[in-house]
Amino acid sequence: MIEKTKQPELRMVRCTHPAEWEAARAFRQKYFFDLVPIADPYTWTFDHPKHVHLVLYQDNAVIGYTHLQLWPEKRSAMRIMVIDEPFRNQGFGGKFLALCEQWLKTQGYETLHMESRPESLNFYQQNGYKPMPFNDPEAHESDPRDIAVAKVL
Repeated sequence: MIEKTKQPELRMVRCTHPAEWEAARAFRQKYFFDLVPIADPYTWTFDHPKHVHLVLYQDNAVIGYTHLQLWPEKRSAMRIMVIDEPFRNQGFGGKFLALCEQWLKTQGYETLHMESRPESLNFYQQNGYKPMPFNDPEAHESDPRDIAVAKVL
């Protein structure tokens, strides 16, 4: 009876294990770069100190992934966030986003910026994100369809 009513354990960890890095690569390729289609040109960020790669576990399964970039002036950017298809529309995205925000806040970051796809904008607005200039300090070109939003943490 206890096993049937037990809530699954949800936790977020920084990618360190080879299986976590493989999951990160697979999520990035499947949900972003296969759509273009190109091979992921940003795997160099896996070894960069200003880029943080996190996975979301439900029990022992990796069900989500995010790539955060740490910017100057206590700003941060979410470059990618994805929940695996079978786990979508179950509240995991909002929980994962909240865990990311909490972690960034403990690290001293004050804002989280992103460029949302139009189809994801409602999700971010429901989680407190407002229109705010992205102002990428590295001046990477943005997709003209994306909408810049941010949240003060």
